[in-house]
Amino acid sequence: MLAATAPMANTDAQASRIISVADADVKARLELLDQSLIEHRLDPAVKNIIAYHLSHPRQMATNIGRAMVYFPIFEEELAAAGLPATLKYLPIIESALVPRATSRVGAQGLWQFMPGTAPEFGLRIDEWVDERLDAQRATQAAIRYLKDAHEYLGDWSLAIAAYNAGKGGVARARKRSGGKADFWGVQKHLPRETRHYVPAFIAAIYLTEFYAKHDIVPQMPVLDEQLMTRIRVYKPLSFYRIAQITGLSIDLIQRYNPSYKKGFLPAYKSGHNLLLPERVVPALQTYLDVHADYDDERALPWGHILELPTYAPNDAQYTQQQSPASIGDSLSCIAERLRLPASQLAIWNNLTPLDSIAEGQAITYYRVKDYVQLPKREVHVSDLLTHRRLRLQPKPIAPADYTCLPDFAEVKHCVVLHQKMRPSLIAEQYPHLDISTLLTHNQLVGNKPLPAGWVVQIPN
Repeated sequence: MLAATAPMANTDAQASRIISVADADVKARLELLDQSLIEHRLDPAVKNIIAYHLSHPRQMATNIGRAMVYFPIFEEELAAAGLPATLKYLPIIESALVPRATSRVGAQGLWQFMPGTAPEFGLRIDEWVDERLDAQRATQAAIRYLKDAHEYLGDWSLAIAAYNAGKGGVARARKRSGGKADFWGVQKHLPRETRHYVPAFIAAIYLTEFYAKHDIVPQMPVLDEQLMTRIRVYKPLSFYRIAQITGLSIDLIQRYNPSYKKGFLPAYKSGHNLLLPERVVPALQTYLDVHADYDDERALPWGHILELPTYAPNDAQYTQQQSPASIGDSLSCIAERLRLPASQLAIWNNLTPLDSIAEGQAITYYRVKDYVQLPKREVHVSDLLTHRRLRLQPKPIAPADYTCLPDFAEVKHCVVLHQKMRPSLIAEQYPHLDISTLLTHNQLVGNKPLPAGWVVQIPN
């Protein structure tokens, strides 16, 4: 997290070391930023926070790498809502762009919502999902809060302060200030933490935009994680199935989709977000289209008997390309032409708002070269039997008898009877199952006892 207040020890010395030499340069760079949102003052708090984080370049490099993943999501949602794109820097000071970040009081996610207030802003929390950890849904919730705060307070700098102190706290500070209209006018009347919150926001903007001027080299994730895209899923789907289809690891799927508590998308009518590398999405979409009527298992086995291919990210699956700039081109114009986020182009090319783009200048970007193709595999029904204990020990099967499930195959949950048993006694073991459904599914007639060794399929 970008600290709102740097440790007091040696802060002045740090500020002197870094700012005294470049005070005019830093001030000039801040003046290039959008002043309509907030006046970007180089006050002592801003200086100290910039100095502190420049003394920790590794963390800065990591944050910039994470921005490659999450800034495009923030920018898209802010643009759709008509809000200033600069608000995308708020999660840097809230969570350091860590989607699972948790505060000491229980706030979670990129935008740090509390469990009690999250539902007020449209975020679902239940046994399956916690949408505070969903990058898009949490951004939409933050937008609701910020729009409301801006309408209530009439100023973006006060709305930003309200994200930390609450609308009521900022309104009371403004009243004590005699009705001052912006953050700098009410700053001294705010709680101590909030007095440093907006300076931390300004520092986050400066450090992210001008890191190259301080010789910070971004710690970039692999291209699979830089070129991510979101897909909307409306059917039940497990992480295991996604890993089978895409060749990704369950760990990577979980890392970028932490809102799913049980590794499963439970198919609510409103659908669910899934954030994945762009190159695997066509294969998954094909699977979803072909099997639109198939409900995935709510709890697939996660053991070694169902082995997954090893995930080995390889930047060779992408191609580096360059686009020459035309006369009068800006970074945003080039980004629109290439249909890529401007924030990604800036980081790929180490560009800052200070840099003008010359005619013919080569702008580097990346495209997917090799998309994942949906594999076709032959399968035998006997390979798909997963056995479940029913009163007595089921018939043992050697691990070698199992094969990796093919992408189009449905797992059939079965039990092997160790002794003679009537179907009605089997149905009693499954609350969701009635005797008629069990008989029909297994093509049985009547409640006659079944012999030992009989395999009974259990409908989902």
